[in-house]
Amino acid sequence: MDKKFHSVTITVYDRQKAFPHVSELLHKYAEHIRLRVGYPMKEHNVAVIFIIIELTNDELGAFSGRLGQVRSVKVNSTTLKLER
Repeated sequence: MDKKFHSVTITVYDRQKAFPHVSELLHKYAEHIRLRVGYPMKEHNVAVIFIIIELTNDELGAFSGRLGQVRSVKVNSTTLKLER
């Protein structure tokens, strides 16, 4: 299967509890991440992370599934349609 670029938005609703798990998973996939932008909202105990990641569809499913299993985390992903 071909690797594609995907945009992923990760919303962490409880930074103290969930962020260590999210950070660990992002570290495991670091070699595939092409762009990462984070926006912490400390006053609301929320963080939003935007990433561009290069994975196969199966790998993306595994990545998003693992993130989605973390309590207080919501994940949205979109495959970018780029011409090669």
